[in-house]
Amino acid sequence: MIKFFSWIAVAGLLILNLGTPVMAGDDDDDDDDDDDDDDDDKGPAQGHSSTQLAAAPVDKDDDADDKKGYIQPLQEVFQAETVYPQEAGEMQLTLAPEFRNEKERDTFHLLASVEYGLTDAWQVGFEWDSFVHQSPGKDNISDVSLSTKYAFMNIGGTNLHAALQFEIGLPVGDVDDELTEGFMEYEPSLIVAHDFPNFHNVQLFTQMGVGLVDRIKTPDDKDEKEPAAHEFFWSSGLFIPFRWGIVTAELTWTTNEWNNHGEEEQLYYTPGFVKTFPGGWEFGVGVPVGLTSRSDDVRVIGHLIYEF
Repeated sequence: MIKFFSWIAVAGLLILNLGTPVMAGDDDDDDDDDDDDDDDDKGPAQGHSSTQLAAAPVDKDDDADDKKGYIQPLQEVFQAETVYPQEAGEMQLTLAPEFRNEKERDTFHLLASVEYGLTDAWQVGFEWDSFVHQSPGKDNISDVSLSTKYAFMNIGGTNLHAALQFEIGLPVGDVDDELTEGFMEYEPSLIVAHDFPNFHNVQLFTQMGVGLVDRIKTPDDKDEKEPAAHEFFWSSGLFIPFRWGIVTAELTWTTNEWNNHGEEEQLYYTPGFVKTFPGGWEFGVGVPVGLTSRSDDVRVIGHLIYEF
C-alpha cells in the first residue's frame, strides 16, 4: 500500500511540474481566439516547451476520438479490464506473455485473445491460455474463456464511463498436471472509469466482481484438489498519457477465504508502461509485485495488440 500511494504522489508531482493541459487561450496572443483554436487542433503551441514534453494528447486518430466523444489513449492495462468497448465491426488481436515467480515453481504463460465489436457499445471476446511452461519441464495448453461486455460511455454527458462484463472460464487444461483447477468459472463484473481531459487525460478506473466456481474436473490425487471456493476480485488504478508513452499503476486484490474453506488471498501492485504505434499497434509491459505472503513474489506481463 505504501508503494502504491508513493507512486501516485510521484505521478502527481510529475504532472504538475512537467506541464499543464493544453487549453484554448494559452497562447501569448489572447486576442485572437480563432488562431488559438487552430493551434490547439494541431497540438501544443511551440512556446510551451514543458507541455510538449508531457502533454496530454496521445498519437491516436483524433477524428475517431471526436466521433466517440471521448479520448482513448490505450486499449489495455495489465490486471484490470478497461471500460472501452470495441466499435461495431472492429477487431482486436492480443498476445500476452506472462512470467510468474510462484511459490512452488516458475511458470510461463502465453495468452491469445480476440475481441470483436457487435455494436459501438457491445463486444464479445475469446481468450486461450495457449501455452504453459512449468519448471521443471511441463509444457501444455490451459484454459479458455468466453466474454461479453456492454459499455455506457460519457454517462449523462459527463466524463464518467461504466461497463458490465460477464466471462465464462472453461477448464481445458490437465487437472493432474496442475494446468487447471478443474472449475467452470462464471465472472460477472462492473467496470467504472472517470476521465480528466483537462488534466493530461488522466483516467481513474476500478473493476470489481466475483468468480463463481463449479467443479467439473477432479485430480487423481485427492490431496491436490482445490477448495471449491468462490472468489471476490477488485482492481483499481490510473493511467497518465504522455507524448512518449502511457504510465499505468494498478492495485489488485483477490480472495476466496470468505467461503468454502478458501485458501487464496493475493494483493499486487502493478506499475506499467504502454506505447501505441501507428496502424493500430500497441505494446505494453507491467510488473505485478506481490504484497502479501500468499502472493507470487513478482510477475512480468507483456502485451502486443493489433486493432483493425
